[in-house]
Amino acid sequence: MGKSAGYSKVWETEKKGERMSLNLNPDIEARLIALAQSSGVSVEDFLLHIVIVEEKTGHSKVRRLSPEQWAVQFEEWADSFPEAPPIPDEALSRENLYPDRW
Repeated sequence: MGKSAGYSKVWETEKKGERMSLNLNPDIEARLIALAQSSGVSVEDFLLHIVIVEEKTGHSKVRRLSPEQWAVQFEEWADSFPEAPPIPDEALSRENLYPDRW
């Protein structure tokens, strides 16, 4: 499999007749190798561990944000919505929220 412009080598793995290739940018490749080496495992085993953690917990600690990062991203998300007029108090009355019950 050839290289894409701006990407390093293609990671290939073959297991049980299945094959996967990943086109990694050089920085990501170096970080992935460093993380695997610091864990004392191969890149394949490191990725397998991440998948298992994701399956068990529904989230990976690789994606976990610090409280400050989360707050910044939340503020950016909230600011992405257009300004809207305030909701009138009358719209929030029980009678207007549940018109079929009154």
